[in-house]
Amino acid sequence: MTSSFRLPLMISGTQMTTPVPSYSNLLGMISACAGRIVMPKETRIGFEFHCRSHDVELERTVRLMVDKKGRLKPQAKGQGISYRQVYRYPKLDLYVTDLNLKSAFENPAATPCFGRSQDIAWIVFIREIELYPMKEGALGPTLVPMPQPGVPGLPVRLPEWMDNARKGYIRYPGPYGVYVAVIPTTDLRFEVKRKDLYHPSDAKGNHVVYLHRWIKG
Repeated sequence: MTSSFRLPLMISGTQMTTPVPSYSNLLGMISACAGRIVMPKETRIGFEFHCRSHDVELERTVRLMVDKKGRLKPQAKGQGISYRQVYRYPKLDLYVTDLNLKSAFENPAATPCFGRSQDIAWIVFIREIELYPMKEGALGPTLVPMPQPGVPGLPVRLPEWMDNARKGYIRYPGPYGVYVAVIPTTDLRFEVKRKDLYHPSDAKGNHVVYLHRWIKG
């Protein structure tokens, strides 16, 4: 029912969300379904992300502190309140080029989420289609590298992927890219010309999807 993809460079204050998931978010979701770490070299990704509304919700938090003996315990001042941006009733159309990942979506090893663990997602259908290369077409809400004339949205700087292979260490971000994130609360499509556009065989008219080309680390 909700999605929230937190901006990685913003820690305090209201938890802001990117308008659409980042490519590292999508790799994480695919990895959860596959039950292993799926790296960019395995597949290219394209997507469209839609939702009904964009809101700010209140969330009660449990605050912790360390006492004089080094023990973790609840904060003396009690619970806190935080603000979190969310998109409501999200829908994701995901395209992957590695057909071996089909079994991961048919029998997911873990629950896919649109952001945090409470933003549970479910898989409606899976099917194999053809992607036909196009020089131009009508693009929907997605994440496309800047500059991209003719596409309105929010400029964002996001990691391509997160490396979580070393146990006991924090996740290591891959290279960062600068993108325009198209606002997902609209059904409008935008005529664009660029490389890496493809027309799905199950789409209508001149609809196209951008198939992401990974930045080399």
